[in-house]
Amino acid sequence: MITLLQLGTALASDLEPGPSGRYSTTPIAGVHVSELEDPTPYLSGGELLLTTGMIFARGQVDPAVYVRRLQEKSVKVLGIGLGPSLTAIPPALAAACAEAKLEVVVVPDQVPFQNVSRAYWNLAMRSSNADLMDSLGTQTAMARAAMRPDAVPAVVRGLAQSLGGWAAYVPRFGEGETVWPPSAEQFMPKVRRETHRIDKLEAPSTATFEILNQPVVLYPVLVNAQVYGVLSLGPGRRLTPADRQVITTVCVLLAMRSRQREQQAESTAVLGSAVAKLAVRGQLEAARMLAEDSGLPDVPSTLRLLALRAQGSIPVSFAAESARGLLGPEPYDLGPALKATPFVFEHESSLIALLDASLVAPLGERPFDDLEGTEFQVLGFSPENQNQIPETAAVLSAQIHGAQIPSIFQALRAAIARAPKGMLTHLGSSDESKASNWVKALHEYARADLVATVTSYLRHRGTWEEAARELGLHRNTLRYRMQLVNSLIGVDVDDPDVSAHLWLALRHAETHGF
Repeated sequence: MITLLQLGTALASDLEPGPSGRYSTTPIAGVHVSELEDPTPYLSGGELLLTTGMIFARGQVDPAVYVRRLQEKSVKVLGIGLGPSLTAIPPALAAACAEAKLEVVVVPDQVPFQNVSRAYWNLAMRSSNADLMDSLGTQTAMARAAMRPDAVPAVVRGLAQSLGGWAAYVPRFGEGETVWPPSAEQFMPKVRRETHRIDKLEAPSTATFEILNQPVVLYPVLVNAQVYGVLSLGPGRRLTPADRQVITTVCVLLAMRSRQREQQAESTAVLGSAVAKLAVRGQLEAARMLAEDSGLPDVPSTLRLLALRAQGSIPVSFAAESARGLLGPEPYDLGPALKATPFVFEHESSLIALLDASLVAPLGERPFDDLEGTEFQVLGFSPENQNQIPETAAVLSAQIHGAQIPSIFQALRAAIARAPKGMLTHLGSSDESKASNWVKALHEYARADLVATVTSYLRHRGTWEEAARELGLHRNTLRYRMQLVNSLIGVDVDDPDVSAHLWLALRHAETHGF
């Protein structure tokens, strides 16, 4: 905006200050020339109005009435051109302007009004060029910020600082909200409500509302006509065309970033799906190699399998939300484990996920039988997404190791097919996983080394004398201990099906620890 001081300085002797003897910093929106008694119909407000004063020389208008009209139209400055009509500012006009606080300047005799107009527009052009250069510099800084690892926070922070206010980005998918400065968090509840309205519009567009009597502008961030997020701005000043250009650039950068993240997520999903498919088919080493070569997390050494069934395709984000809060004596939350794993694939209308057993450890503290039939709580879904809500709850295995995955997967497929709608179905622990629990129980028995006892007994194929000799025990003591073992783990160790799985579990524990 050009000020009267800038214009007076640029015109030098072609313009003189009025009775005050100096120029103010009053902003001027334009320059207009008129000899009409009432020029206000042709004014928009904020102008410097130039006149030769013929109407005052001829007494055609009362100066007080004339000035009042200009005041009502928000004219900022009145310029009197001296010459044939007036040789000085009429005292009545000067008094009316002083009372209305309307600034007066003088255009000396023989100075064309065109000089004043030309000087104003030259200044406006230079100001526009300066704004353009500032805008280009800001846009360049925003583009550089978009290349940083923390691109979204950097861009939002830079925009807020550029506008002298606050800014927030509310993404629709994936990322969390970004607010700058942090003190603007107080505005976010209303911003979220307004953002939700934009999400529902068929043709999203810029929207404006007020917070604490200050305007807030919302800009949808679009990718292929789909809203990927909303940029909210509380500018500290009136937005200029250059500001709006910067905002448009930021929206484009945020859209590009969202699309990049989406493409990365799609690539990760494809690779993670391939790793999971290899794992459930028993190719665990190949799965680990693919995960490593693809930059994915390591395949966990101990896993749990999770299945969700729905009528249609199940996005992982929805599935993770669905897997929250299994109702029971204690809360369970499978959502974090599902969100954390990239090893997910779809199979016969079901979503199959390999979870890190350490992230769902609380489930191992109770027998799975205790969870069967637990109601499945679904949270966070809007009506339009009802067809994507899993109609069957989680189906989990007990903690498993790589070699067990194929058989567990087959059992999982059968279990998810018969699972009641909206309920948790117990897959049933495999013999291998049961054997792992048996070994754990033996290891935790403190009054005798039952692990060594059972290991020796199985190694000698149930021969009492040889096992007792190796252990340095009396045969009756060994018999007593084996009775204790059967009672402790609830099975008969002499059963071939039990002994086979128990022996493998003991060997695994010896190699990998308990």
